[in-house]
Amino acid sequence: MRFVPMILAALFLSSPIPGVGGVAGSSDGPPGQAKKGNVPPGLAKKGGVPPGLAARHTLPPGLAKKFGAHRPPKAYVAFDPTREDRAWLLIDARWVPVTRLDVSLRAEVRSSLLLPPVPPPVPLPPLPAGLRVVLFE
Repeated sequence: MRFVPMILAALFLSSPIPGVGGVAGSSDGPPGQAKKGNVPPGLAKKGGVPPGLAARHTLPPGLAKKFGAHRPPKAYVAFDPTREDRAWLLIDARWVPVTRLDVSLRAEVRSSLLLPPVPPPVPLPPLPAGLRVVLFE
């Protein structure tokens, strides 16, 4: 007689309750929290284009700040392939050097060096190293 309540309690605790819980991985979660396209929310797809370097080669946000408040529609930037801590910006038909770039800007410079070079519209400053000019639209 003592075992009947214990058996009933064990049976009650081990049986699933309808409407509570659910199958793991189902999309019954809160709105905006479900997986979309097999990518968990908040995570970027692997192998995609880095932010700021879309198909039209848009100017990365860190380098855009260096142009100031009025960025030209076609921004030319020259990079020294041997030095990641400097760049030259074409502002008002002259090359303006930007040096001592921080770590986040150096990452933008590294990713920008992978873009195809273009001929400069204005002659480059005389430097011993060859500069690589990139056009951002």
